[in-house]
Amino acid sequence: MADPSAEQLLIDLVMNKHVTAWNIADGEWGRSRLDEQRGREWLRLKYFGNLHGDPLEAVKVARGGLQQSLMASRSGTFEETQQQSPFSRAAQRNMDTLLHAWVNEGETGFARVRAEVFAPGWETARSAEDPIRVVGDTGDCEERALEVRGAPDSETRVAAEWWYLYHTLGRSWKPEMHSTRSGKEEGVHFSVHDILVLPDSHRSVFFRLPW
Repeated sequence: MADPSAEQLLIDLVMNKHVTAWNIADGEWGRSRLDEQRGREWLRLKYFGNLHGDPLEAVKVARGGLQQSLMASRSGTFEETQQQSPFSRAAQRNMDTLLHAWVNEGETGFARVRAEVFAPGWETARSAEDPIRVVGDTGDCEERALEVRGAPDSETRVAAEWWYLYHTLGRSWKPEMHSTRSGKEEGVHFSVHDILVLPDSHRSVFFRLPW
């Protein structure tokens, strides 16, 4: 049987690696404990260079898992946790742009795009990002449904539902089924998560949809 402490150490190391990559993509050199130049080279050589399969899909999947893990840690409020780099939409744009350049043009493309992304004055040109909020009641039925506010698109709104579940329940639950359902009121729809709260409690969580 694997040593649980060794397994957790490996998980922490992998998670730290992904967090470092997103800090660099976000221009948060201090959080990465690397200076600007070393950070950019680390992103290219140690992160992009070690991605397996489709690099674009690998980064997307890793980001989603990282967001959920950070929410499950419950080290801050739901809104505070979103201040970390893996939730930054600017970091996502930078990561996608840099990775596309590296995949399509190699080191030359990466260097060119890197200079564009982090051109002088990039910090002041960045728009402020308000955290996504989840409002409502307990979410245990249609009448007390929750609602995601402030998501810029449907993909982020769906992700925020999962963030909320992880932040509320930590790791003490498992997904069973997710569905979109019509409500009792005409024209009202819900995103419904049927989950198992460990060890054996079944629960449904309702999020009212904006359409």
